[in-house]
Amino acid sequence: MQKTDSTQYFIQKLRRKLKKNRLILLIYFITHYKKYIYEKSFYPEKEHKSKFCVFCEFICHILKHGELDESYFVLGIDVKGVKYDEYLSYEQYKRRRDRLNGIRRDCFDDAEPLNYSCILRDKSLFSIFGYYWGFPVVRDLAKVINNKVIDSEYSSIYDILKTNHHVFVKPIDGQKGKSIYGIDMIDNELYVNGEKYSVSDAVSLIEKKSEVHVMLLQNRIIQHPVVSDLHKESVNTLRVVTINHLHSSNPEEVILVGSELRVGSGGRHTDNVSAGGLKIAVNENGALAEYGFYDKAHGTKTQVHPDSGILFQDIMLPYYDEAIQLSKKFHSKLKEIHLIGWDIAITENGPVFIEGNESCGTDFQVMFGPMRKYYDKYLPCQKCRDRYSFNY
Repeated sequence: MQKTDSTQYFIQKLRRKLKKNRLILLIYFITHYKKYIYEKSFYPEKEHKSKFCVFCEFICHILKHGELDESYFVLGIDVKGVKYDEYLSYEQYKRRRDRLNGIRRDCFDDAEPLNYSCILRDKSLFSIFGYYWGFPVVRDLAKVINNKVIDSEYSSIYDILKTNHHVFVKPIDGQKGKSIYGIDMIDNELYVNGEKYSVSDAVSLIEKKSEVHVMLLQNRIIQHPVVSDLHKESVNTLRVVTINHLHSSNPEEVILVGSELRVGSGGRHTDNVSAGGLKIAVNENGALAEYGFYDKAHGTKTQVHPDSGILFQDIMLPYYDEAIQLSKKFHSKLKEIHLIGWDIAITENGPVFIEGNESCGTDFQVMFGPMRKYYDKYLPCQKCRDRYSFNY
């Protein structure tokens, strides 16, 4: 078993290396170019660049940055007059983020680099820190590891499901809405992501997942009706992105990059765009923008929600300003991390933090336009100093 795991790890590592090889990428693109340059435009109402121009820009991007840009059409770079170099790709951002977050915190030559991003990557740890500092955070009911319930007042998964009528289950380090389950007890009937289950089958499902991941069980959030009405089956979260480039403990020095509301669709229990959800820009006053955007695998853009039929620009988010101020305050506590994308649920009693993410940062360009100058200023590409002392 260990040999198989080692072989798979080696193959994955080899694939990642090959993926970054410019020559291999170039050959792959040239042999599959139609798959890329003939994608559907997100802006069909505008005048577009020629296919030859699009082809050349893909080639130049591969040679310059060593990556095949999957977000070219999503960002609207195919529109005539749009300058490619003004946009920052996710791979470029990620390299800056990882370097800037992995800095030394003292002035000793033998000091090891520290990276506080682990607080965000571990969703349970995030909740513990947030609760300690007095922020409204979703709280854990239990962790389940290899069928064992730990860190809980409950002795079994069965007891949790019988006692709590709305439970949310997710991996402790999950991403993109994978292996997430909403479990509801309605009129003595149990439902997992909307499908009827017996309690024993639900317990078996969680136990099976716990053999691969550490699973978190949390009280499911009851969101504000204004947000819920868009798509009742999912918790529709506000994503707020902030930058603390000065490592400041003063919330007023934390910068708001922007915010978007993420909404599920098709009866799915997650709001991730990778699962068919939409993202809608939020204006400074808390009003939603005109268009909601899919990822390219599920569509382009729309002015109304496909299920509820609600017009996005008619929605004014409750507690929006409070959510922004809390995000800045929270980031002043996690000042060692440059950029954080906060996932916030809006309830009838105000905002509740679900998690923080370091794996975000460039998708806002879909709604707010090119941000290379912005990121160059606050996430500089110059090498970091080996020694860095924070001002507390």
